[in-house]
Amino acid sequence: MTRGLLLDLGNVLVRFDHGRTLERLHAATGAPEEVLGGALFGELEASFDRGELSPEAFFRQAERRAGIPRLPDEVWVASWRDIFTPEPAALALLGRLAHGVRTALVSNTNVLHWEGVKRVCDVHRRVDVLSLSFEVGACKPDPALLRHALRSLGVGPSEAVYADDRAELVEAARRDPGVDAFVVSSPEGLREGLELRGLLRPREATGKLRVQDPGAGPAG
Repeated sequence: MTRGLLLDLGNVLVRFDHGRTLERLHAATGAPEEVLGGALFGELEASFDRGELSPEAFFRQAERRAGIPRLPDEVWVASWRDIFTPEPAALALLGRLAHGVRTALVSNTNVLHWEGVKRVCDVHRRVDVLSLSFEVGACKPDPALLRHALRSLGVGPSEAVYADDRAELVEAARRDPGVDAFVVSSPEGLREGLELRGLLRPREATGKLRVQDPGAGPAG
């Protein structure tokens, strides 16, 4: 019996666009976007996501790697943080979960991206447990992040389902810690995966039948 639902965040419950970050930093520095992307993404971002760097340390290292002058921290914060858009249809499914199913958000993220998410939606209030890489100190595919979520929910791997937009992370989750897992590419895909596993309650009727007055004539 499934008692725990583990959900990835990015491109499952919210969308993100790193292009916004690169566009803003290019406008501020004139540096080519490919140079900025090469400096920001990869192991430096992974260190930030594991909580090993403060935002200020991340900014300074990124500047050195990209060969750009020091930018005001507020430019960095807005450029890095404000890239998220909620997926209302996916978020709404959290309110339709079967009774007894508890939820954990399992995300590779950093303190600024997490702030950006909370600025556009209340997903942190819709789940029971937060398993965030910058707080746990581990990033997927390291199974430590999923194991943290399972412990926090009080369920075993055989009692949990995991949904992620990246096939390689779904495969890793199936191997260790050994949960049922499926790939999500859209809110509709999330709904289908949950319905297939019996994790959604039927949609409640939103309207009421109109009862005709017995003394009234036929409806026109």
